[in-house]
Parts: sequence; C-alpha cells; structure tokens
Amino acid sequence: MTQDRDYILGTHDEEIVRLGIQHRVWRPRALDAWRRAGFTIDQTIIDVGSGPGYASIDLAGIVGTSGKIISVDRSRRFLDTLESAGRGYGIENITTVEADLETGTLPKAGADGAWCRWVFAFLKKPRVLLEKIHGALRPGGTLVIHEYFDYSTWRTTPRCPEIEEFVQEVMKNWRSDGGEPDIGLQLPLWLPDVGFEIKSLNPIIDIFPA
Repeated sequence: MTQDRDYILGTHDEEIVRLGIQHRVWRPRALDAWRRAGFTIDQTIIDVGSGPGYASIDLAGIVGTSGKIISVDRSRRFLDTLESAGRGYGIENITTVEADLETGTLPKAGADGAWCRWVFAFLKKPRVLLEKIHGALRPGGTLVIHEYFDYSTWRTTPRCPEIEEFVQEVMKNWRSDGGEPDIGLQLPLWLPDVGFEIKSLNPIIDIFPA
C-alpha cells in the first residue's frame, strides 16, 4: 500500500487511532494556545499538516459555521478520514487540500490564522514552509506552532541507558533523513526574518510519574 509510505509511521488504521490518542493527550495545550492566539468565531484558520484532522474538528467548532478551516496534508487517506469524520459530525466548514508541504503550495486564503504541530521537524526545508504560511495569512494573521526543542529530554528517572541510547539513535536516523528533531531552537530565529512578530514563546515541559 503506497499510502502507508506517506509517513514514517504510516497512514493505516492503527496509526489513525494512535494519532487520535495523541491529540487527546495534547488537546488542552492546543486549546490554550488557540485561545491565547485569539482564534475565534468567523475566522479562517489553516491546519498545516492536518493528518486525519483531529485538530481541524476542534478548530471548526471554534470558528463556528460562519468560519472556515482549511486542512492541508499530503496523505489522501488522512484527508479522506477527516472528510468522513466531518460528515459524521455534521461539520460543513472544513475544506481539505491535498498538498506536499515541501514541494506544493498553500492556498492564498488571506487566513486569519494557521496552526502547525510537529511538522517542521520532519521537513528538509522548514524555513520555506514558514514563508509559505506567511504568504497564506492576511496581514496581522497569527501562526501557532508546537514543536520539539530538546528531543533528548525523553528520559526516565532512575535513568535508563537503553532508553537514552534508543532516543539518540532515533535522533540520528531523523537527521539522516533530512529532518531536525530540535527544530524548535531554530524557528524563533527564522520567524522575524520571514515577516512574523513573536508574541509568545513558551516551553512545554511535562513530567509523568511512573
């Protein structure tokens, strides 16, 4: 199935379920970021790298029936999943766009905002995507990004050498494929260069008990 090669972890049913669990875990963080960014009713928001669209569904509720969500992803299977979910929820204000974020273009939507989670880290030319997003927003539009900035902090206490070795191997393979797991360290340097003004920069650090 060529669709399963769209992403490292595939686009099969199990991965769609995993992404749903992941979104539920991180949903409070996303909702807080969208609130602080001023995402609200009547707006047009671009979900950049939407995957199967769990965030798009939430955003559609925030902007209301008079607003619009544009969900962009390169996986047709993910977008089909989103469209099916939208029909199931009776949501009619989501438009899906199949496009490769590296080589394709974003709709010139004059959007009020854009949202992007764990996308830049996997791109070979992440700065180019920043430029595309800036071009898709209206003047003064807002971009919300969630990205890794110190991937090596995936650790346990007491420390486990096997897990730390595994994390280092993941990072090594990630970079060999052209991505950058610590992309969050670079994005703040590029944002002003492409026309954005940084209003908020917040580290998210979670500690989970055993």
